[in-house]
Amino acid sequence: MAVPLRLNSKIGIAAAVLFVYVSICAVCLSVVDLNGASFTSLRSGSGYISISLLISVVLYGYVQLFWKRTKWVEGLSFSLVIPCGLFVFAFIQTYKGGWWFKSYGDGGALSTAINESKPFTRWLLGTTAMIDFYGLLNHFVISISSQKFVPIASATIMCASTVAIARHYGSKAFVVFPLTSPIWLAFSLGYDEYYPFVAGLFLLLALWIFSDEDIEASNFLFVVAGLLPALYVGFVPLTLFVWMKLFSKATSFRSRLFGMSVSVLAYFIAIEIGWPVGHSNYLALLTDDMNLGDFGSHNYQGTSMSDKSPFYSLSSAFSSFHIRDLVFVGVFAGGIATIALIFLVGMNLRLGSVKAKYTPNGLKRMVSLPFVFVAWNLLYMFFMIPKLGPKADIDLFFSSNLVIAIWAGILLERIFELRKTGERAKAIMLGVVVSLNGPIAATLIIYGFKS
Repeated sequence: MAVPLRLNSKIGIAAAVLFVYVSICAVCLSVVDLNGASFTSLRSGSGYISISLLISVVLYGYVQLFWKRTKWVEGLSFSLVIPCGLFVFAFIQTYKGGWWFKSYGDGGALSTAINESKPFTRWLLGTTAMIDFYGLLNHFVISISSQKFVPIASATIMCASTVAIARHYGSKAFVVFPLTSPIWLAFSLGYDEYYPFVAGLFLLLALWIFSDEDIEASNFLFVVAGLLPALYVGFVPLTLFVWMKLFSKATSFRSRLFGMSVSVLAYFIAIEIGWPVGHSNYLALLTDDMNLGDFGSHNYQGTSMSDKSPFYSLSSAFSSFHIRDLVFVGVFAGGIATIALIFLVGMNLRLGSVKAKYTPNGLKRMVSLPFVFVAWNLLYMFFMIPKLGPKADIDLFFSSNLVIAIWAGILLERIFELRKTGERAKAIMLGVVVSLNGPIAATLIIYGFKS
């Protein structure tokens, strides 16, 4: 039975939420570039507050729609209105040739690769597929520039990914948090980069790794695991986690070895198709395109672990400037889920969901695949060098921020369960928490950051 909140408790919670919202606005105003907005009417403090409040209201409503089911498609909620709306905004922006929404990272690199029909080694399978699709589109359907094709295609993929994931997993906090994170919203608005094309697949696999879904270890899944590094070279660790998940079903050594062989074969076939010159030439160029060490990174000279590593040395990783960069990326890409993580861990400790002390058997259960997956993503975020700087390369850490959001959502779901929170109360509380992303999303997507 759900425990109702008293009036004093409600007032206290409202005051706490208001305090947190004002604090977030104050932090955002210290770094936001008010002149970065495309519309002059928004280039002021009042304009910033107005757009932040508007986004917060939309996010609150978005969460409520997760509990409103459609009648015409089973399992589909009215929450699809928001991702479809974001797609429409992205389409209008691209059609009109405007830049209403910010993109970071290697902006323009993907459209250049498509326009020149030159697959990029780090994104081999994806760029090869897009080059072919773009050619078919221009020859048989409609003439469109690669500069317009990329934002529309990325918004389409993100919209489809959001709807599919929301339909499959429903209104759980561990789904709502990543789908409403600032970086996910940015990717959904015609983001001019490669990451939106693979973010949905990553989130789907990450949720599967966390879940107890009973899925057989089929050859198809081993093929998917093998294609991941060809799709994006940064997914090599993800392949290992998919293997480990599949190995829990394929218990014999022979079946595991066969599955790994299928994955390796799928990878090399993908390389041969996407890079006709051959895998030897591909691997040689890949090491150059990965920008290993601190090559070409003036601001990070001397910080790399080695000249063949993309990671910080230990001394650089624990430096004050890097810790500051980590906080920046966590807040402005991950949003409220990252900010609330420590509080959620504390609440779980207080309620007994997470034990402060463990028996040997308890420790064995704790060091599970999801635990190792979280640990890897935290280490990646902690040690990876953002060659373009924490602002321009904020999208580099999208995977870690999505995993943190899932983790925070799982902790919140445990609190709901222990407190026997009703569905209506869940919707309201989750909506209020997510609405705190308003100022952060406005900063990341609409305005950008000061130099």
